[in-house]
Amino acid sequence: MTSRFSRALACVAVSSTLGLGVILGLTACGGSTASAKSATDAASGLTVTVTDDQVSLKRSAKSTSGTGGTSGTVSCTDDYSKLVKASAVPAPSQAWYATTLITWPAAAKESTATLSHKLAGDPQLCVVETADSSAQAIIYFGAKVKSGVAKLQTDTARGQQAAQATAALKSAAQTAVSGVAKGAFPAATSIVETITGQGLVTKQAATVQGVSETGTVYVVADQSSAKKLVLALKDAKGTVHTATQGVKGSPKLGTATP
Repeated sequence: MTSRFSRALACVAVSSTLGLGVILGLTACGGSTASAKSATDAASGLTVTVTDDQVSLKRSAKSTSGTGGTSGTVSCTDDYSKLVKASAVPAPSQAWYATTLITWPAAAKESTATLSHKLAGDPQLCVVETADSSAQAIIYFGAKVKSGVAKLQTDTARGQQAAQATAALKSAAQTAVSGVAKGAFPAATSIVETITGQGLVTKQAATVQGVSETGTVYVVADQSSAKKLVLALKDAKGTVHTATQGVKGSPKLGTATP
């Protein structure tokens, strides 16, 4: 339901409970010169420093991310909203996006490369990745940037789900079936986690009247049971679409009055 590049960005920005990666801790710090901007991802032990069009990638002594001497990339932006909304990997000709190949450093070592161009503003985040994708991380230059990315990704996903309500409900219903054990659906909270793990914004509502957010898939608790699951989603026009799913087969689609 999300764009290809948004999914790639989310891949390393969300928790393993979503089946897509790890939550990245960060520590922002000052660089060695007035124009240098640095940030560290504690989970991977990677630090990125951007100084004009120069970028360095450093690994901590205990970092196990990637293999030293292999190829990698560093891509940075000073406008994360454009990056999240991009439908494909941006061209380095974009003023807000700069990228370069870089030699992946060994543990306790540092590599430096020249970006495609100097960003007009301070970097907000950099995506680092080995060529074989065995190691990757998003390095955030500030906690507000990280929270802003998460909110924008959620808002974007909800907008896409609202525009494709039927498809979103079908996908959610079939995903929920994968969690059926011994002929019964698990608890609603578990279903929410399972559907969320497939990249759909999902919550629980006590009743269909609780379906308030446009574009969010809701598990409707009072209509669901061990043998039946009812999902609901409000589209951009305010219509609440529903999907009634048994432990087998395809969902029955309909609408409801919120």
